[in-house]
Amino acid sequence: MSQAKVLTKKKKSFLHADEQSDEAVKKFKLSDMASFKKLLHFARPFKTGIIIGLALMMVSSLASLISARMMGLLVENGLLKKSLVTSFNYSGLVLIFELCSLGCMWQGRKLLSDYSSRTILSIREALFNHLQNLPISFYDRQPQGRVVTRVTHDVEGIEEFFTSSMGRVLNSAFMATMAMIAMLVTNFKLGSILVISVFPAILFVYLTRDYVRKVNRNLSRTNSVLNSKLSEFLNGIEVIRIYGLENWSKDEYDYCVEDYRSSHLKANNLYAWTRPLVALLCSTPLIGLVWFGGNNVLSGAMTVGLFVTFVRYCERFFHPIMTLAREIHMVQQAFTSAERVASFLSHKEEEAILGEDGKLAPKSMEGNIEFNDVWMAYDKENYVLKGIDFKIKRGEKIGLVGTTGCGKTTTVSLLSRLYEYQKGEVLLDGHSLRHYRRSFLRQQIGFVSQDAILFRGSFRQNLSTDESVPDDKILYACEVTGLAQVMRLGSWTLESEIYDGGANLSVGERQLLALTRVLIKNPTILILDEATANIDPWFEKIIHQAVDRVMVGRTCLMIAHRLSTLDHCDRIFVFEKGRLVEEGSKLELEAKKGHFFNLHKAQDAVD
Repeated sequence: MSQAKVLTKKKKSFLHADEQSDEAVKKFKLSDMASFKKLLHFARPFKTGIIIGLALMMVSSLASLISARMMGLLVENGLLKKSLVTSFNYSGLVLIFELCSLGCMWQGRKLLSDYSSRTILSIREALFNHLQNLPISFYDRQPQGRVVTRVTHDVEGIEEFFTSSMGRVLNSAFMATMAMIAMLVTNFKLGSILVISVFPAILFVYLTRDYVRKVNRNLSRTNSVLNSKLSEFLNGIEVIRIYGLENWSKDEYDYCVEDYRSSHLKANNLYAWTRPLVALLCSTPLIGLVWFGGNNVLSGAMTVGLFVTFVRYCERFFHPIMTLAREIHMVQQAFTSAERVASFLSHKEEEAILGEDGKLAPKSMEGNIEFNDVWMAYDKENYVLKGIDFKIKRGEKIGLVGTTGCGKTTTVSLLSRLYEYQKGEVLLDGHSLRHYRRSFLRQQIGFVSQDAILFRGSFRQNLSTDESVPDDKILYACEVTGLAQVMRLGSWTLESEIYDGGANLSVGERQLLALTRVLIKNPTILILDEATANIDPWFEKIIHQAVDRVMVGRTCLMIAHRLSTLDHCDRIFVFEKGRLVEEGSKLELEAKKGHFFNLHKAQDAVD
């Protein structure tokens, strides 16, 4: 059994369960009515236009029914009596009502399509805005492909409902209802027989709706898993290629594809027998109409015109029922998508997780940092920071060292309010971190990680998205960091294009760009998380010089595993298993022969 198969049978304690998985579906499941209300809630801003469009479609149905009655009168009063004038008049009325029906249907669908598109746009905007406001901890436990599925596949399911299914379903329901009333009014006995005869089809559709919902839910879940796996392998294509894992990745992906294919086949098999069965149940009453109505016509109990009218009424009654049966899977898919989108939008945003945003946003900051007995846990069970205490004065250069997972990155992440701490207090310039406006804090903190994130666009767009920043300021920052020298060697300008993820730049060039981006931002506090790791000596020298220039006048925290990069630090903090175990200058820590000494000794042995 492949590793993927084994993992699917285990309960994942770190990743959040998919809303459509068996263990989570009960929590997020919505009833059909609740799902329908949720869909209508999305369309609330455009309800007037949608209602007008649906009203026009219903007028179209009504005109179609009147046309059916006119057709019967044409046969009865015109053709059978061989009255040319009467036949001509009724033919004209049939044509007028058919054209009216066609025109109203066209205009109704046009309005519905227009306002449905606006509804989908508002849903996409709501999802994207929600993505921007979710806490970082959400993305730590959500596969990237699952998030992409919510914004693409699930929205497409809702889009299909608004642009196609909703109009057809409501129009068919209205048409079937009006046709039923017309049949009962025209001939109650025959109408009752035909209405009762369609109950088996309606009952069948009703009884299978939950199973259809379950099939669609499983289809959505496997699609989400497939997208997650594809995203994972695309992001890791270099590792796959380097280690020769092509066959392994293909086997893992094939397993997900097979799971998705199996779900699709189950859905196709379901529709393959349910749709023809519903069509048969809807068509069978027509046989009874021909037999019963035909005998009545022959016996004189019913006129030919009335018989023709009933045939037309039956078309307007049974065809909508079949349409409803065909659309039921699209409606259930839309309900499933609405369920998933609603559950996604229900995830708590950053303000709910981190608490109400602060109000403090002074014109300037000094950069004094103080941690007082800070405890922090990602899952509220296992603390990764345990009683952290330290003070950093304005302009100090602090190095943070320790083994992997000891809490260095978590400590600096708290400064930007990316995560919440459970105990203790973090002070910035004497004020609690929670009192500051989060957007202000993040403007005052410049962060350069080991992996520089670049976007497709020009150098200028990657250095600053603020169009008001003049090119002179950007170019000056490039000169300070040394990026200008690199750009001249590569014959690049501010308008030169950068590929996705900076694929056309080296690691060192990407780091220089990230450092320049921070300098343009002009933060009070600078955080460098392994910013010089995995860089060749030539670029390392340039980046170290750039770092020295950027650090001037700023409070700086440097996370490093290579202890030689901390020579210019005023103090070094040594972390061990979530605790701050040592602090002091490099010489002081070496003289203590404690944790830092052992780290230095271990690194020298490796080098």
